[in-house]
Amino acid sequence: MNGPRTLGLIVTVITGAMVVVAMTTGSFSVEGDVIASLAWGKMTLVDLYGGLALFAGWIWHRHAGWVPRLAWTVALIILGNLAAGIYVVWAARASSWPEFWSGASRSSSVE
Repeated sequence: MNGPRTLGLIVTVITGAMVVVAMTTGSFSVEGDVIASLAWGKMTLVDLYGGLALFAGWIWHRHAGWVPRLAWTVALIILGNLAAGIYVVWAARASSWPEFWSGASRSSSVE
């Protein structure tokens, strides 16, 4: 499971670094208004949240309980792909592809 873990770490580090840069050099209230006013800004937001919804669907598939499902979904909404990268690193501790994709409790049902 080194591939998913490595990819997750790369996404997490780059996204985390860019969040720090954006927070220290930009103004979300000013720049967010500009982004939201542009056609491509709106498209980017739709693309981002559509992808996060798909990613949340994978999380809901992997977990049986409501608490982890809701916690990770809220993390995705607030942190975006930073949370997705952290989740992939966490999920990549699995020992097999079926367990990575479906979780430990569901891996026996995946062919």
